[in-house]
Amino acid sequence: MAPVESNAGLQEWKISNLSGASREETLIGLQKSEVSGQVQGADLSMLDWTIDEELIDHMLHYCAAVGSGGAALRLAHNDLGSGTDCEQRIFELKAERELRQIEKERAEQKKRDSSKQKDFAVSAGMRREGAAGIEKGEADLKEIDLKLAELDRRKVLTPWHILFSQMEARDRNSIMRLDLSNCGLHTTGIIMLTQALLELEHRGDGEAVEELILDGNDLGDAGTSPLASFLRLSSCLTVLRVRNIGVTDGGMSQVMSGLVSNKNLALLDLRGNGLTSLEMCKAAMGGVKRFNTTAQILIE
Repeated sequence: MAPVESNAGLQEWKISNLSGASREETLIGLQKSEVSGQVQGADLSMLDWTIDEELIDHMLHYCAAVGSGGAALRLAHNDLGSGTDCEQRIFELKAERELRQIEKERAEQKKRDSSKQKDFAVSAGMRREGAAGIEKGEADLKEIDLKLAELDRRKVLTPWHILFSQMEARDRNSIMRLDLSNCGLHTTGIIMLTQALLELEHRGDGEAVEELILDGNDLGDAGTSPLASFLRLSSCLTVLRVRNIGVTDGGMSQVMSGLVSNKNLALLDLRGNGLTSLEMCKAAMGGVKRFNTTAQILIE
């Protein structure tokens, strides 16, 4: 395939255009051993078939062949999700597990505190309540863990899990610009993605992702928490595009808060999030600017 100018934030990169290609065309294009010095990655957007482990292995191998300077990988408009409620159920069950764990710890504390009571009847009552709470907590946690184990078996087969785990497992990362816009990603996937990207940053060898595009993924406010944490910890990311991800004012403020301690990000693009109030966003942006005067924040 001839190198062409890409779009969606990767304009200045020359990447092989495999957008909309069939499975056979895609694999043939990625298997080419002669990677021109003018080619800096691959555009695999809008494929008409499901991304699987074989394709992911080939695309990462292809990007690695780009050599020094890093590669751009565009997977926009490919559904990387499970196609079920698997990701949402994992997210909900993990949140529920945290609550049940807190309840169990409170019951354990009540049982311990029962020994401090001078009144025998009060002490016995507290001890019984504590023991019952512990028993219920253990049963609830066991049930949740069984459900999570089943969901985890399904999760490892999803395209997003295969992609992010393979990126992290490689000895040397070569991707500097990653476009995952409109890929059906959920907060569960974003948590894994940000963890993988931080792991790649901490390695002495290879490239770190400097530009990340997540436009059009319905992350909602829940998805801004791992993004904010990622911004606080990342020392390599320079561009983050999260347009039209379904956040409200709270989510907008959350992701902006990650810039307070981040002095490396040059651009945070939050445009297209229609559930937010422009006045509230400007107020949050003003607060961030007191601590970070270098990052450009786009909200309209």
